[in-house]
Amino acid sequence: MVPDEYKPWPLIRMLQSDERIPPHLKDPANWPEPMRQEWGQDEGISSHKKHRARVFNAFRQIRKEIDAFNPDFVLIWGDDQYENFQEDIIPPFCVLAYEKMEFQPYKRLRGRPNIWGEPADKVFTSPGHHAAGRYLTRGLLEEGVDMAYAYKPLHEDGLGHAFANTLLYLDLDRQGFPYPVPPVAVNCYGSRFSDESDPPSPSPRRCFEVGQATARVLKNSPWRVAVLASSSWSHAFLTEKNNWIYPGPGVGPGAAGAPQGWGVPQVAGRAPEPA
Repeated sequence: MVPDEYKPWPLIRMLQSDERIPPHLKDPANWPEPMRQEWGQDEGISSHKKHRARVFNAFRQIRKEIDAFNPDFVLIWGDDQYENFQEDIIPPFCVLAYEKMEFQPYKRLRGRPNIWGEPADKVFTSPGHHAAGRYLTRGLLEEGVDMAYAYKPLHEDGLGHAFANTLLYLDLDRQGFPYPVPPVAVNCYGSRFSDESDPPSPSPRRCFEVGQATARVLKNSPWRVAVLASSSWSHAFLTEKNNWIYPGPGVGPGAAGAPQGWGVPQVAGRAPEPA
């Protein structure tokens, strides 16, 4: 979201501040060869530019497919990282059945510029879909899923960056994104929420079950629906087995990221299927 020269990837910050990383692994000479190649002679800037180009091309393709499908709304799954949900309540899942969403994503940039050259205090407004959120929640409850729901934000904008950033990139060329969005938040912290032994996140099995139930509910709805999942593929700083400096198998390479062969899933060319 920030210009390349600001090195937006977290690796540099982690190398400087994370005491969990062994001292010898803070020296790039001791990294895996593919990681050293991505780091190169400019601390990953060249690799990041190539990675950004791939990501932006994929978002433009996804946007093209959404426009061709012309849904009544776009349901987005995403995680909440101590944004809307904090110590007062941490639901495993929550349908955000807002009428509209207003958010200021550039506040998280801490004074750095954004790639669009837009004001740091710019407020974005996106239509929610209150009726669809209510319909989905009712249908999931009838399916046996004890789904939480909310009609207004709890903290800050009430919209985690998993959703806000997705909306920014789906309107990459600033032509507007007119589709209503009912977000569905997932607890991604689980037992990592605090220094204590906290309850876990929803299991992969339960996530699949909730996804399947969502598809059944929306299939019987009166709307054409595109369903998207917001995610990140390079959270190296959560990967203990690799000393918190590169992610595990099955993720895509970011700037100074995963060793070669850990490819990015091919999702860009698929048209969103009606749920």
